[in-house]
Amino acid sequence: MIITIASGKGGVGKTTTSANLSVALSKLGKRVLVIDGDISMANLGLIFNFEKKKPNLHDVLAGEAYVKDAIYKHKTGVYVLPTSLSIEGYKKSDLDLFPEVVNEVADEYDYVIIDAPAGLNRDMAMHLAIADKLMLIVTPELFSIVDGLRIKESAEMAGTPLMGIVLNRTGRDFAEMGEDEIEMLIKGRIIGNIPEDENIRTATLKKMTVLEYSPNSPSSKAYMELALRVVGSYVDIEKIEKMHKESFLQKIKRKITNVFSRF
Repeated sequence: MIITIASGKGGVGKTTTSANLSVALSKLGKRVLVIDGDISMANLGLIFNFEKKKPNLHDVLAGEAYVKDAIYKHKTGVYVLPTSLSIEGYKKSDLDLFPEVVNEVADEYDYVIIDAPAGLNRDMAMHLAIADKLMLIVTPELFSIVDGLRIKESAEMAGTPLMGIVLNRTGRDFAEMGEDEIEMLIKGRIIGNIPEDENIRTATLKKMTVLEYSPNSPSSKAYMELALRVVGSYVDIEKIEKMHKESFLQKIKRKITNVFSRF
């Protein structure tokens, strides 16, 4: 499945969600490729410490490298197709080749996560069209919700359905919009609620996902719950922790095994 992770504006946590969801899915035993689709303002490679890797997506889109040579396996088990930080790399890239590049390798993975650029533009339109599902990232603020709605409508025009809404950076402000109100405005279901967590900022500075840096933090647990919803095996991690004394990851694996054993 190809999932484009998008937002109507920058700074809402799209890249952070792309990275951490990919790691969470990998922890659940899925083979995951995450692609830095923000060709002009790449950031995903920084979280995985792959920003200086050569070749990269810019080289592939310039016809100077094969896509499989530009995919790197991270220590978390996630496969990453990074984009360089250079302006020169962006200038030489032919974005029209992007769908062909993705389709060449998509069948080798359970999930392909595309970290799309923010806003409505030609790049975003292509990332929406190539995806099987859209995951919309918003913060509980009116402007973010309105911009997110525009992305959702654009995805529908491209024939790409909304998988769900991830409500990010919650718990910062008493004036936040409620989940029911957000779902009503966007006409979509909230499948993830990621709380404001200083561990995310610290992890990013250390070029790590928060799941690596602080696996038991509130945001890490929220990303794991999001991954479980994506694979269709949702469980309430907090309730499991109260009932058992296993490690965090062991609890998840055991619960998933029990779910699938019923079929």
